[in-house]
Amino acid sequence: MRADKLAFKVFKNFVAFKTGKSSPLFASYNVTSRCNMRCAYCGWWKMEKLELPTDKALSVIDNVCSLGVSFFDFSGGEPLLRRDLATLAKRASFHNCLVSMNTNGTLLKKEDAPKIADAFDIVVVSLDGPREYHDKIRGVAGTFQKAVEAVKMLKSHGVKVGVNSVVSPWNIEILPKFVEEIRSIVDFVQVQPVHPYPPPPENKPPTEKVLALQEYLLNLKREAPGFLAVPTEFIQGFRLFFNGKTPKICDAGRLYVAIDPAGNLLACAARGDIALGNLLENSGEEILLGKVDSSQGGWVKVASCKGCWLECTVGVSMTARKPFKEAVYMARLL
Repeated sequence: MRADKLAFKVFKNFVAFKTGKSSPLFASYNVTSRCNMRCAYCGWWKMEKLELPTDKALSVIDNVCSLGVSFFDFSGGEPLLRRDLATLAKRASFHNCLVSMNTNGTLLKKEDAPKIADAFDIVVVSLDGPREYHDKIRGVAGTFQKAVEAVKMLKSHGVKVGVNSVVSPWNIEILPKFVEEIRSIVDFVQVQPVHPYPPPPENKPPTEKVLALQEYLLNLKREAPGFLAVPTEFIQGFRLFFNGKTPKICDAGRLYVAIDPAGNLLACAARGDIALGNLLENSGEEILLGKVDSSQGGWVKVASCKGCWLECTVGVSMTARKPFKEAVYMARLL
């Protein structure tokens, strides 16, 4: 029954989007700014430590789910640092959302795996390559092995588990081999370029290496469209991204929204500085309709943003524009 309700919600989201209405399909909640990693390309671990107490976090989830979102993702920081994570995920599930989590996987304990498996439909574990590459990028030794163990634990409890790999100059050559090595233990993979955009010089791999990876991924997409869980056009944009020439494909605040650790509604997960209003003070509907005065000029920043190339933003936009082309993957989720 829940699958039927979810499918109906997704249909309503797509219809609303096609008719020009604001009906977010996807919401991402960064439940904490705390993180136990020291990733080379991420600054979350340097941020002020913020998170809402359980009751307020539940209120925020209710508020955003009232917008009719179909997919609700929990992220961070590292979401597994929250002891109430399963409680929060269950609340999103109560609203007939497909509930997912992005995690580094290192904090999942054997005794907690059944509870996490019961609360989440999908878990995406960050793995950026084989052991020596991944541990170096993440800045903590032993990270790779713990992440792989988390994948296996969750799979043993019936969770759909995917791997997300961030493409950077440090791992671009070994990613094809790595993806082939993990195909037998995960349900899907996601690959996206290292941000920000436009990429600074130190984040730009040589063009020939970008093209080689792009060719491998396009072949993989043709061979196993449901396994590589990003749109074909998304992969084709890698070369443009690293050359600083990617087109702006943005439906921030319309097709997707995000929540920061303080309970602010963000236009998207890519820009933590674009706060549209606080969900503890106003309804999500009021905020998205522009009825809340934002001293930060959120909608102005959305218009002036140069764009990004993330699966949770551009990937969602591409899927919404051509849902039948991505029907194989969507069907697996529903």
